[in-house]
Amino acid sequence: MLVQLLLSLNWQSVLVLHTQKLDSTFFFSLEASGISYVNYDISSSTGEQLLRILRDVENVLKPHLHVLLLCDVTPSVSVLRQLSVLCGTRSNSSVDWCHMSRVLVVGTSEDLPVLLDSNIQVENVALLELPTEKRFMGHNTKPRMWTLMFRPRGRSFTDVALSDETATNLTEVFPNVKFGYNGRQLTVVMKHNGYEYGYEAVNKRRVFGYPFRIMKMLAQYMNFSYRVIRPREDDWGKNINGTWTGVLGMLQTREADLAADMLTIHYDRTACFDYILPPIGESKRMILYKKEDVDEDHLMVFLGAFQPGVFIMLGVSLIIYIAVLSCVRIIYKKGDLNKNSNNKKLNANAQSKNRPSQNIMPTVFEAYGATLKQGSTISSSHDSERILITGWWIFTTIISAVYCGTIMATCAVELAKPPFSNMAELVSRKDYTIGYDSSSITENIIQNSNLSYLVAFKQSIKDPGLLSNNITKHLQKVQEGKYAFITSMVILPLAYAKCQLEMIDARLSSSYTAFHLPKSSPFKHDLQEQ
Repeated sequence: MLVQLLLSLNWQSVLVLHTQKLDSTFFFSLEASGISYVNYDISSSTGEQLLRILRDVENVLKPHLHVLLLCDVTPSVSVLRQLSVLCGTRSNSSVDWCHMSRVLVVGTSEDLPVLLDSNIQVENVALLELPTEKRFMGHNTKPRMWTLMFRPRGRSFTDVALSDETATNLTEVFPNVKFGYNGRQLTVVMKHNGYEYGYEAVNKRRVFGYPFRIMKMLAQYMNFSYRVIRPREDDWGKNINGTWTGVLGMLQTREADLAADMLTIHYDRTACFDYILPPIGESKRMILYKKEDVDEDHLMVFLGAFQPGVFIMLGVSLIIYIAVLSCVRIIYKKGDLNKNSNNKKLNANAQSKNRPSQNIMPTVFEAYGATLKQGSTISSSHDSERILITGWWIFTTIISAVYCGTIMATCAVELAKPPFSNMAELVSRKDYTIGYDSSSITENIIQNSNLSYLVAFKQSIKDPGLLSNNITKHLQKVQEGKYAFITSMVILPLAYAKCQLEMIDARLSSSYTAFHLPKSSPFKHDLQEQ
C-alpha cells in the first residue's frame, strides 16, 4: 500500500530514513515498481550525521528530494530540522530544498502536535497513518493522511481524503506545489520611491504603483500573500567584489523571495539572479531637464509659420502667375482688335486700352487679392483665363489655411527648441551639470562605454552628490535649472505631471525590465507561467 502511494505521487526516487529494521520485501517492491532509493538507518545518528546524509544525497536525487521517514516522531523532527538547516546553509544552491523537497512521515495522529510545534521550515510535509490490526466497532481502521498547509494565521495540518486503494495525486498530498501557494507569504523587496505619481501604501511604505499592481495580480491568481520590505541600502544594487548591495543584495542573501521593482535585465546580473519572462517593459536612458525660458513677445513670430524657402517659392509663383495671366489677357485683347479692324474709331480706342500697363496692374491687384483671400471684381470672358485664375485661387486657399493654422498653433503652444538633442551635445555644454543614480544600470553603461564624450564625462565628475541614489534630490536640482538627470522611463509620468520639465532620449541603450529572483529560485517557473 505504501509503494502504491509513492507511485501515485509519481516519485521516481526516494530517500528512506528509518529507525527500525524493515522487511526486505518493501525494498524489493520499490525496485519492482521502478523507484530508485537510498536507504539509511538513523536509529543512532546525531544531528551532524543527519546533515551529512542529506548533503550526500543532495546531488543524487535532484531535482527533487523525496524523503520517506519510517521512524518515531522525535527522529522525524530531527530530520526535518536538519533539512531546514541544509536549506539555510545552501542559500546559493541550485535548488531551494525547503520548497522543492517532499517529506512523507509514517506515524500516528498523536504526532501531529509535535510536528506542528517544531517550527518546521520545510514546506511540503505529510503524515501518513497506516491501518493496524486493531478493530474498532467491528471494522479495520483505514489509512489516514494529513498535510501541512499555509493558513492566514500560520500553518496547520489538514486531512487528505484517501480512496480505498490509497491512490491519490500529488497536489492533494502536497497542495503547496499546486497552482497556487495556499496563502503562503512571500517576502518582496522594493526600493523606496519618492515619486509623486503612481504609488500605493503597503506596510506603511510608499511603493511605485505599476509593478505593485502586477504583484497584486500575481498574488491573486496564485493565492499567496506577501510582505514588502526595503533593502538595507536604499539603492538598486552595486556589485562590490561579488557581493551585491541594495535590492539585489537582498536577493543574493535570500532575505527576499522576489524583487518587485522594474529592474533592468543586464549581463552582469544574469550570473547571480533570475528574472521573470516575458519582460514587463522596455527601458531607455532618458535625459530629464527643465525647460529654458523663451521670449514670447517677438514680432517675427508671424514669419515663423513657414521656412524662408516657402516664402521665396510663394513670391516666385506669384510673379509667374501675374506674368502668365497678363500675357493671356493681352493676347486675347489683340485678337479682339483684329476682329474689329474695320471700325477705325473703335479700333483706336481699343488699342489705347490694350497697352501692357493697362493689363498688368489690374492683374497684379487681382493676384494679391486672391492671395489674401479678398477675391476680385474683374470678370473673365475666356475659359483658359478662368482655369488659370481658379487654379491660383485653390493654391492660395490651401497656403493661407496652412499659414493661419500654424500661426494659431504657435500662439497657443510654446514651441521651444531644446538646449541639446542628445547626450553628446549635453556633455559639450559647460553650463549644464549632469547627474544620475550610480546604483542603476546607467553606471554600468557609462563605465563600459568606449564613446569619447562618455569617457570624458565620467572623468569630469568630482561631486559624489551627482551620483546619489536619492532620486528626489536629483529632481530638486532639475527644478532649479541647468541640471540634467539621466534616468529611465520609470519616472516618465513625473515629466508630464511637472509641465516645466522635459525629456529627450539619451540614445545610450535600450533594455528590458523585469521582476528579479534569486538564482535558480523555485518560484521562477510558477511565476513565469502566469
